[in-house]
Amino acid sequence: MVALAAGLAHAQANPEEEFEVHKDFDKMRPTVIAVMPMDNMSLEPGVEEALHSAVYTRLAAKGYSKISSDYVGSVMTRLGVTIPGLLAGFSSRRLGEELHADALLFGQVEQSARINKVAYDAVVVSCSLRLVDAKTGAVLWHAEQWRTAHRQWQLDPLNALINAMAHSNASRDDRLNYLAQEMLKTLPQGPIEVGGDNLFDKASVVK
Repeated sequence: MVALAAGLAHAQANPEEEFEVHKDFDKMRPTVIAVMPMDNMSLEPGVEEALHSAVYTRLAAKGYSKISSDYVGSVMTRLGVTIPGLLAGFSSRRLGEELHADALLFGQVEQSARINKVAYDAVVVSCSLRLVDAKTGAVLWHAEQWRTAHRQWQLDPLNALINAMAHSNASRDDRLNYLAQEMLKTLPQGPIEVGGDNLFDKASVVK
């Protein structure tokens, strides 16, 4: 997989994120994407659901049609996929055919944890997304975001959120929403034109 020059430059400017775009993305650009069940490698339960929800919602604004999450769930049940790790037993082509999707979007939360120290509180969070062409299995786009956000730092919106979390029980979903937003900024625009208000509702949901 080859990264676009812009992607490399952006990653160098922001060491807390990386992304790569396939060199032939323009030729292989999908229209219909299935957001797959996401994995959770952290010790915090439920964060993978928050990442899935954030990504599924935001795909509309990127100009892609998305497979209904209920339909994806029903296909996973029929295939016996009870945990995301079992997806490795199926080819991308098989999953694409079963879901009627051009591409599959996989995600994973690597870390999501609160660190309590004497001098400060911090939250460590990292996650990644991977868009795979259903027919060829080629990775069309990959993005990672990670943060160690300290209570006393105000470097970006996530740190402001962590500052609030240090004094209240702010929603963990908010941090995954923020990181999903940052990752999807690097996903090339899809073929469906979107415009006007309520961009999240513009892309069609199929199945």
